[in-house]
Amino acid sequence: MKVCVDTTILIDVLKDEFHGYQEKFYLAYSKKEQLIAPTVVYAELMPQFSGNTDLLNTFLHDHKISIKPLGIASATEAARRWMKYLKKKSKKRCHHCKKVLEFKEHFLSDFYIGGFAISQCDSILTRDRGIFKKYFPELKGYDSCLS
Repeated sequence: MKVCVDTTILIDVLKDEFHGYQEKFYLAYSKKEQLIAPTVVYAELMPQFSGNTDLLNTFLHDHKISIKPLGIASATEAARRWMKYLKKKSKKRCHHCKKVLEFKEHFLSDFYIGGFAISQCDSILTRDRGIFKKYFPELKGYDSCLS
Protein backbone atom coordinates (compact mmCIF):
# COMPACT_ATOMS: atom_id res chain seq x y z
CA MET A 1 0.00 0.00 0.00
CA LYS A 2 1.24 3.49 -0.84
CA VAL A 3 1.10 5.70 2.25
CA CYS A 4 1.61 9.45 2.01
CA VAL A 5 3.50 10.61 5.10
CA ASP A 6 2.67 14.15 6.19
CA THR A 7 5.32 16.47 7.58
CA THR A 8 3.67 16.50 11.03
CA ILE A 9 4.36 12.77 11.49
CA LEU A 10 8.01 13.08 10.57
CA ILE A 11 8.47 16.00 12.94
CA ASP A 12 6.81 13.89 15.65
CA VAL A 13 9.40 11.17 15.01
CA LEU A 14 12.26 13.70 15.10
CA LYS A 15 11.06 15.38 18.30
CA ASP A 16 9.75 12.17 19.92
CA GLU A 17 6.26 13.65 20.37
CA PHE A 18 2.71 12.36 19.81
CA HIS A 19 3.60 8.74 20.43
CA GLY A 20 0.29 7.41 19.12
CA TYR A 21 1.04 8.83 15.69
CA GLN A 22 4.62 7.62 15.85
CA GLU A 23 3.25 4.13 16.52
CA LYS A 24 1.10 4.38 13.38
CA PHE A 25 4.20 5.39 11.41
CA TYR A 26 6.26 2.51 12.78
CA LEU A 27 3.37 0.11 12.13
CA ALA A 28 3.40 1.15 8.45
CA TYR A 29 7.20 0.87 8.46
CA SER A 30 7.13 -2.62 9.98
CA LYS A 31 4.46 -3.75 7.49
CA LYS A 32 6.79 -2.58 4.71
CA GLU A 33 4.19 -0.19 3.33
CA GLN A 34 5.49 2.06 0.57
CA LEU A 35 6.10 5.29 2.51
CA ILE A 36 6.20 8.30 0.22
CA ALA A 37 6.00 12.06 0.53
CA PRO A 38 5.83 14.88 -1.99
CA THR A 39 8.74 17.26 -2.44
CA VAL A 40 6.93 19.89 -0.37
CA VAL A 41 7.39 17.66 2.70
CA TYR A 42 11.13 17.64 1.99
CA ALA A 43 11.09 21.44 1.95
CA GLU A 44 9.06 21.63 5.18
CA LEU A 45 11.51 19.26 6.92
CA MET A 46 14.63 21.15 5.86
CA PRO A 47 14.58 23.61 8.82
CA GLN A 48 14.58 20.66 11.24
CA PHE A 49 18.01 19.77 9.86
CA SER A 50 19.29 23.38 9.65
CA GLY A 51 19.44 23.07 5.89
CA ASN A 52 21.78 20.07 5.96
CA THR A 53 20.52 17.94 3.07
CA ASP A 54 22.89 15.07 3.92
CA LEU A 55 21.30 14.69 7.37
CA LEU A 56 17.79 15.03 5.94
CA ASN A 57 18.48 12.46 3.23
CA THR A 58 19.93 10.06 5.80
CA PHE A 59 16.83 10.45 7.99
CA LEU A 60 14.53 9.76 5.05
CA HIS A 61 16.62 6.79 3.91
CA ASP A 62 16.77 5.31 7.42
CA HIS A 63 12.97 5.59 7.71
CA LYS A 64 12.38 4.19 4.19
CA ILE A 65 10.60 7.32 2.94
CA SER A 66 10.76 8.11 -0.76
CA ILE A 67 10.33 11.67 -1.93
CA LYS A 68 8.31 11.99 -5.13
CA PRO A 69 7.55 14.93 -7.41
CA LEU A 70 4.18 16.57 -6.96
CA GLY A 71 3.05 16.23 -10.58
CA ILE A 72 0.28 17.97 -12.49
CA ALA A 73 -2.51 15.68 -11.21
CA SER A 74 -1.54 16.40 -7.59
CA ALA A 75 -1.23 20.14 -8.21
CA THR A 76 -4.61 20.19 -9.95
CA GLU A 77 -6.33 18.44 -7.02
CA ALA A 78 -4.61 20.81 -4.61
CA ALA A 79 -5.64 23.88 -6.60
CA ARG A 80 -9.31 22.84 -6.82
CA ARG A 81 -9.56 22.41 -3.09
CA TRP A 82 -7.43 25.49 -2.36
CA MET A 83 -9.90 27.59 -4.38
CA LYS A 84 -12.79 26.10 -2.40
CA TYR A 85 -10.96 27.00 0.82
CA LEU A 86 -10.31 30.56 -0.37
CA LYS A 87 -13.98 31.06 -1.28
CA LYS A 88 -15.17 29.87 2.13
CA LYS A 89 -12.50 31.88 3.92
CA SER A 90 -13.51 35.14 2.26
CA LYS A 91 -17.19 34.71 3.10
CA LYS A 92 -16.92 34.23 6.87
CA ARG A 93 -18.46 37.27 8.56
CA CYS A 94 -19.91 38.00 11.98
CA HIS A 95 -23.71 37.77 11.96
CA HIS A 96 -23.99 40.86 14.17
CA CYS A 97 -21.34 43.34 13.04
CA LYS A 98 -20.54 41.90 9.58
CA LYS A 99 -16.77 42.06 10.15
CA VAL A 100 -14.64 39.39 8.51
CA LEU A 101 -13.89 36.66 11.06
CA GLU A 102 -10.36 35.46 11.67
CA PHE A 103 -9.72 31.74 11.78
CA LYS A 104 -6.85 29.32 11.37
CA GLU A 105 -4.89 29.95 8.22
CA HIS A 106 -4.00 26.95 6.13
CA PHE A 107 -1.08 26.94 3.78
CA LEU A 108 -1.01 25.87 0.17
CA SER A 109 1.51 23.17 1.15
CA ASP A 110 -1.25 21.39 3.12
CA PHE A 111 -3.32 21.27 -0.05
CA TYR A 112 -0.34 20.04 -2.09
CA ILE A 113 0.12 17.17 0.36
CA GLY A 114 -3.60 16.35 0.20
CA GLY A 115 -3.60 16.53 -3.61
CA PHE A 116 -0.56 14.27 -3.71
CA ALA A 117 -2.18 11.76 -1.34
CA ILE A 118 -5.41 11.69 -3.39
CA SER A 119 -3.71 11.29 -6.76
CA GLN A 120 -0.72 9.09 -5.92
CA CYS A 121 -1.40 7.18 -2.68
CA ASP A 122 -3.85 4.78 -1.08
CA SER A 123 -3.92 6.58 2.26
CA ILE A 124 -2.33 9.35 4.32
CA LEU A 125 -0.56 9.25 7.66
CA THR A 126 -1.08 12.61 9.33
CA ARG A 127 -1.88 14.27 12.62
CA ASP A 128 -3.63 17.22 10.95
CA ARG A 129 -7.20 15.91 10.62
CA GLY A 130 -8.98 19.23 10.06
CA ILE A 131 -7.76 20.20 6.62
CA PHE A 132 -7.82 16.70 5.19
CA LYS A 133 -11.21 15.74 6.61
CA LYS A 134 -12.81 18.96 5.43
CA TYR A 135 -11.25 19.46 1.99
CA PHE A 136 -10.27 15.88 1.11
CA PRO A 137 -13.18 13.87 2.58
CA GLU A 138 -12.57 10.87 0.32
CA LEU A 139 -8.99 10.55 1.58
CA LYS A 140 -8.41 7.43 3.65
CA GLY A 141 -6.35 7.80 6.81
CA TYR A 142 -3.73 5.15 7.45
CA ASP A 143 -4.64 3.05 10.49
CA SER A 144 -7.65 5.29 11.16
CA CYS A 145 -5.59 8.47 11.67
CA LEU A 146 -8.43 10.54 10.17
CA SER A 147 -11.12 9.01 12.39
